[in-house]
Amino acid sequence: MKSLLLIFIGSIYCNSLLAQVQPSGGQWQGVLEYEAESIPFEFKIEHKKKGMLITIINGKEQIEIKDAVIDRDTLVMPLKPFDAEIRAKFDEHSMEGYWKKGYKTKAIPFNASYGKPRFEGGTKKKKLSYKWELKFERALNDTYPAVGLFQFENGKASGSVISDVGDFRFFEGIIRNDSLLMTSFDGAHGFKLKAKLDDNQLIGEFHFDNGYIEKVSGQPKEDAEIVKPFKKLEDRHRPHFDILTAGNPNESIDESNYFDKVLVLQFFGTWCPNSMDQSTFLRDWYQTKPQNVEVLAVTYEPNFSTEYGLQRIESYKRDMHIPYDIKLGGELSKGQAALALPYLEKINAFPTLVIIDKYGFIRYQFDYFNGPATDQYYEEFKKDFLLAVNTLAQEK
Repeated sequence: MKSLLLIFIGSIYCNSLLAQVQPSGGQWQGVLEYEAESIPFEFKIEHKKKGMLITIINGKEQIEIKDAVIDRDTLVMPLKPFDAEIRAKFDEHSMEGYWKKGYKTKAIPFNASYGKPRFEGGTKKKKLSYKWELKFERALNDTYPAVGLFQFENGKASGSVISDVGDFRFFEGIIRNDSLLMTSFDGAHGFKLKAKLDDNQLIGEFHFDNGYIEKVSGQPKEDAEIVKPFKKLEDRHRPHFDILTAGNPNESIDESNYFDKVLVLQFFGTWCPNSMDQSTFLRDWYQTKPQNVEVLAVTYEPNFSTEYGLQRIESYKRDMHIPYDIKLGGELSKGQAALALPYLEKINAFPTLVIIDKYGFIRYQFDYFNGPATDQYYEEFKKDFLLAVNTLAQEK
């Protein structure tokens, strides 16, 4: 009996010690282990009275994870608003586990080290151009243009890339001798740009996902541009509202709710970081919008089922504090999204934004989105959007 009591007391003591172990506060280097490349990123841990605060850092962007939890020897980091998480066994100075998206079967190995930067060994280099004309190559003779927006200072690099399907969001990295290394991790995407760099040329590769790599090349060009996302539609087209709820047969849209109102219609995905950025803008703008303007968002989800799609809408609205309606359009497909737009075979990108006048006709369209990582291009989006909405709101 005495020995059993000692074992019981010992187990309580060991469990109490285990509960006290936490990852150290301060700077951490996280690493996603793709098959062909490691994707390092930076995060910091702060221990506060209300619990642990983890912040992922991508240059100017800071993503706060306020509801991370410790389950015995495992740290769980929900990567909201996405259906993704990091789970890792840890001690005070290291972590090992995986990054997993709920709609994918395969997880990506993850590890982390305390006190390490994203990259080590940046070297000072004379000032380089801000704007670069880039070319991405999916396969032989299959290329598309992009624009690099880069800041280089004291061996450090930051910035973004704009393409005709949206920006690649916030990057951070270093210049090491003649090499440029930049990464980004936002919970949904882990990107890496790895290139040889001099004053007049950039040649390398871009890792979009585990096993998916594109070649990239470019040169500095201060007037580099790609096709603008904003367009005015001259033909008179109405959206097919009945198709907008194709993902949920138990729901329909009452068009009368939008009679005599300007309607901002967003085609997006809860899995998409660019959609998150645009949804953030729409959410904040919604608080001060004209009274005769409304917003309707329609999402298209991977690994589709109605049950999963509705769960994602509920979680997304809660995590993002979305005040307007979101409907389930169906499976992730640019063609599926375009079925509601009679003049398109497929939309160009997620998100796509159309603006409908008080008579139900589509008047303006944004084919892709330049978000807050793109500086003046994001300001240009806001200017075009507000002008279009206010113009239609004031029409008789």
